[in-house]
Amino acid sequence: MPYATYSQRARALCIDSIWWTVIVLFIPLGPSTDDILAAPETFTTSIVLWLLVGQCIPILATGMMWAVWGTSPGKRAVHLRIVDADSGQAITVTQAALRTIGYLLTFATFGAGFLWVLFNPRKQALHDRLANTVVISIRASDKGG
Repeated sequence: MPYATYSQRARALCIDSIWWTVIVLFIPLGPSTDDILAAPETFTTSIVLWLLVGQCIPILATGMMWAVWGTSPGKRAVHLRIVDADSGQAITVTQAALRTIGYLLTFATFGAGFLWVLFNPRKQALHDRLANTVVISIRASDKGG
């Protein structure tokens, strides 16, 4: 299988981060800035809410896309697909769920789980290893490479 490179995956993550940011910016979470200034005690609650919900919503939405399409908008733009590491077939809903949990762990470790791609022969990140998935380049497979 033509495994996606670290740079391909980084480009896909960058694209996905853009739409994640747009989603988070337009979902009102917690009190407004005016409310926080009027009642500073709500600041901590608002930050915790944003960290938990605001960061999890895009990751969960991405996990749903993986389950349905085997890709995300960023991966699609870079011509990447997530497949089962052993068979090369489409991932299952269970694998998508495990990958989503692993993605949360990858981000909880400040992205350290992505570094595994550099050292793993199948270019798997932490979340790929947990779900037994790999990311492949569709362009390379279309060319027969």
